[in-house]
Amino acid sequence: MNGTFKPLFVCVTAAVILSAIVRPVLAQSPLNDDRVMLQGFYWESCRFGHPDRFPTMGKEHWYDIVKKDADAIRAARFNMVWLPQPCYAGENSAGYNPKEYFKLDNSYGSFTEQRALLKTLLSDGVEPIADIVINHRDSEHGWTGFVNPAWGLWSICGDDEAFTDPRSEAYNAPMSQRGAPEEWDTPYANHKAYAYPAFRDIDHTNVTVRRDIVRFLLELKSAGYRGWRYDMVHGYNARWVALYNRLTKPTFTVGEYDWGAHEEARGWVLATETSPGKLASASDVFDFYTLWTLKDNKTNVVRWGGEGNGPGLIGDTTGGIEWKQKAVTFIENHDTGYRTNDDGTPQPGHDHDTFANNWEAEQAYAFILTHPGVPCVYWKHYFDSGADLRNKIRALINARKVAGVNSGSTVVIQNNAIGRGVYAAKVSGTHGSLYVRIGGSDADWTPSMSHFSGYREYAVGSGWHVWVALPGNPAFQQAPIPRALSAPPVYRPGNTIEVSAKEVGG
Repeated sequence: MNGTFKPLFVCVTAAVILSAIVRPVLAQSPLNDDRVMLQGFYWESCRFGHPDRFPTMGKEHWYDIVKKDADAIRAARFNMVWLPQPCYAGENSAGYNPKEYFKLDNSYGSFTEQRALLKTLLSDGVEPIADIVINHRDSEHGWTGFVNPAWGLWSICGDDEAFTDPRSEAYNAPMSQRGAPEEWDTPYANHKAYAYPAFRDIDHTNVTVRRDIVRFLLELKSAGYRGWRYDMVHGYNARWVALYNRLTKPTFTVGEYDWGAHEEARGWVLATETSPGKLASASDVFDFYTLWTLKDNKTNVVRWGGEGNGPGLIGDTTGGIEWKQKAVTFIENHDTGYRTNDDGTPQPGHDHDTFANNWEAEQAYAFILTHPGVPCVYWKHYFDSGADLRNKIRALINARKVAGVNSGSTVVIQNNAIGRGVYAAKVSGTHGSLYVRIGGSDADWTPSMSHFSGYREYAVGSGWHVWVALPGNPAFQQAPIPRALSAPPVYRPGNTIEVSAKEVGG
């Protein structure tokens, strides 16, 4: 453990409720984004509601479980929920092998249940974000039997293993029947896009493929989704992400680029701009480098300051660009930490979480929820790890929003804390200033030691403390609860949506 700890978060007493405001419709991943996202599932979530195979997971499907928690999500001031891959991917699948884009019944529940969840979230002012898997596709029969929409061999990258593996029905198919070879990621990377050996790599240079992907995304919008989390975006060129976003107009998008390619992730972001030269029109990207920095320095938190502006993308100013504006920060997701096979045994490399459910998780959240970028909270941390951690996360979100901290907020690291082995920073928000100390105790650093004044305690936990200073130093404030968003339009099945070849660049 690190330093002296206070175990309780700040109780909300005699709070002043701020006036609720209607959130305007946002452009795609805008600059100075003040939203906070919840990852609304984890690896095992698809097993709920299937008692024949997973009797300990109950009879309720995952969509119904999230729907029951929608009011709690709203009360915590989450603005977005990243939901599982929404289309059919076979029985008891986590969804990362999509089979039928135009069928929205899946292992997480029926389409009726999914649609009801989306309507509930919107009525609670929470934007549903769909997990979009278009790097690769699974088939309904054999290696290449694509249905709904039906695609031929022309949709599969010409150098896919389906054409070189004797077990495949497409083995040695003529080049004239195949799609184009997998693309290079130029100009933002100097290698080919990464292949996915378990399923077929999709040729996005094909007009029909692009048209059907746009139809799929428009179907999801009509169901109630408002944004996209793109899975594994290093498997096709970023220009197609720009096209898909331009045609579907999401309010938020984020890509999962190669976990270890920090520099290339910056280039990917720029290549997704729907309006060239306008960073606000680009997709966000997950900030893995910040995650690795926090993970590798749990007991040496002064390194969390990076080179003086913060770690990872949130402290990166390469090329004169504030990359924090496009960073989505997190400390765990469905692909990291503890994960199990269907029989309940840990998967290789997933026998423990990235941060233990104690001071480790608390301090990591105290960092990402007070700093620039768009923070994403893991479902299991908020709902399944006990009331203590949940209440501390909620207090941190409230402090962030009361101060007006957003993706572009300025961070000033306090050098007088470094010598005491703790991390401390002043973070500027649109409403006031937020002060945070991580590591040690109040004897090591409080805002007064840097000659700050007029602040109040907003959250405290095991080896961390957060204060907020507002003009006039008012009593403790509660951030507004999200107001209802517009209901989704009439649902349109994907196979009924018309998209022309010209629209997708054909």
